[in-house]
Order: sequence, then C-alpha cells, then structure tokens
Amino acid sequence: MAGLAPPGLVVGCRHISAGDEHHILSAESASMATREPGARAATGAGRHVAHELLRRLGCVDLAIVRGQSGNPIWPAGIVGSIAHDDLMAVAVVARSDALKGVGVDIEPALPLPDDLLAVVAAPQDRLGDLDPKLGGRILFAIKEAAYKASFPLDGRVLGFEDIAVDFEKSEAVTSFGRRLIVRFAASPRILALACTAR
Repeated sequence: MAGLAPPGLVVGCRHISAGDEHHILSAESASMATREPGARAATGAGRHVAHELLRRLGCVDLAIVRGQSGNPIWPAGIVGSIAHDDLMAVAVVARSDALKGVGVDIEPALPLPDDLLAVVAAPQDRLGDLDPKLGGRILFAIKEAAYKASFPLDGRVLGFEDIAVDFEKSEAVTSFGRRLIVRFAASPRILALACTAR
C-alpha cells in the first residue's frame, strides 16, 4: 500500500476479526444504522485503521461519523477514505492542505462477473495492457475509489458510466470534469487508490 501512496497520504490495513465491531466509537455508532455483526466487524476494522492513522497525524478528534449518503465525515482539516472486502479493511488519510480528496477500494483478486463488467465498463475507458482476467475487477475498484474521492468535493452521485479511466495516463475523469490520479496493485488483493492534488 505504501508504494501506491503519494506524499502526504498515510495508509494502513487490517485483517477483519471477530470483535472488531468494538472499535466503533460511540459517536460513530450513533450515526450508523443497525447492521448484522459481520458488517459491523468490517466497519469496526476500517474505523480502527483510520483511528490509528488519525493519531499518526496528531488528531485529537478521532470520530468518523457516517454522513446521510453513507460517506465518512472526517475531522476538520482531514480527508480520507475507508474500504473493506470480506477479509481486509483499509484506510487512507491525509491533511486537506496536502491532498484535496482521496478514495480507496479493496477487492478480491478474482475476475469480475460478465454481467457486472457490462455495467462497469464504458466506451471512454482506456484499459491499456491490463490483465485480461482481472482487468474488469481493477476497473471496478478504480471507479469506486474515484467516486469516494470526488463525492465529498462535489456532492454528486456518479454511476460507473460517469467515470472514465485511462490506465495509460493513470487518470480518471468524472463526467463533470474532475480529474483524479489513480493507482492500483493487483496482488495479493486488488487495491485501488484515487486522489486529487491541491
């Protein structure tokens, strides 16, 4: 993960374990709808990673409540993103004077089902020399990360067709012109990162 991060971005990950739901702070829990225990453990693992990263940046307020659209609301002066799959939770955090927006996604290193690929891929995407087996899943993860980075800045809900990814330029562009730098790793899990510089 650290090899993908631009200067100013701190990153972390954690295996999701039983009991991780106890890492959800009371202020955070109040903003979350009741979820089944497995989902709460994944949320808690992600929050635990994010709390540690916030401490590394010297933050006193560690609470990351959930906004009305489900997006994390970060402490003042901070941008960040949290993601998880069934096994791992990841978080990325930066000071807002270093990066304007960030997004992260994690996915299993498995092919994307054909029916979902038809929804995710758009004619304007430039896939370059992506691995044919994992390319669809990588594209999915990149678009998820790009959405997470752009939504707090623009407040716009985007579909997959609203994000064009050019892997040769390592760039994603939203339908309203927001440009994001994108990076990914495909082993042992697919990890996607999107950010906009100041």
